Amino acid sequence: MRANLLFLLLVSLFPSSVSRAQESAGTQPDGLPPVLPGRAAPVEQPATPTESPHAGEKHPRLFWVVPTYGVTDIKSVSPLTPGGKWRLFVKNESDPFTLGWVAFEAAVAQSNDEPSGYGQGAAGYSKRFGAGLADEWSAGFFRTFLFPSVFHQDPRYYRLGAGPFKKRLGHALIRPVLTHKDSGGRAFNWSGLLGGMAASGLANAYYPESDRGAGATFSRIALRIPFSMLQELFNEFGPDLENKMLRKK
Repeated sequence: MRANLLFLLLVSLFPSSVSRAQESAGTQPDGLPPVLPGRAAPVEQPATPTESPHAGEKHPRLFWVVPTYGVTDIKSVSPLTPGGKWRLFVKNESDPFTLGWVAFEAAVAQSNDEPSGYGQGAAGYSKRFGAGLADEWSAGFFRTFLFPSVFHQDPRYYRLGAGPFKKRLGHALIRPVLTHKDSGGRAFNWSGLLGGMAASGLANAYYPESDRGAGATFSRIALRIPFSMLQELFNEFGPDLENKMLRKK
């Protein structure tokens, strides 16, 4: 707004300079040099693919900490290739926040002695931290890379960012059930369902004996659903909450 007012002020103060500049420019398009005698008119070069607004999408951290690699505000994004899904998986699981969060969860589990089969002390914490990393990496591998590549589904969350609250709320809550396809449109989220089942089943290989078996596996699968909904709610409304807090400060 200030820049527009300054521009209008300059134009009103120097009308003769502006008119002389327009006369010297002739009818040439903006940004092109004037045509000189004996030379062909310059041709405006088309933008390269890297100059596309979709190519430079940024993923800022919410509250300066939480990464948002798997969230996009762009409504018409290009589909991810299997290589792109692999890179998304690696970025998510190697981020310092992910490792720090797993360490924090292991400390909370240590204080609650869960699972009790891991024991206490440094050895118990190491087992809980290792199991947490295995849970995180296996879930990311199956739900971000493997099954999305097999079923041609997009593992990213498409954030609306604006509109009626109920519409955005429903959009976030339905995401664990419906996801976007690489070809456009939506489909049942087989990637999330089968990915969660595969990760929960794999946990039987390193969880204590008391936390293995079909009952424990399906219990973990059921717990993933509400946590997935909370994650998508955070993806949708997290930036709004951050902006509100910053405005208050």
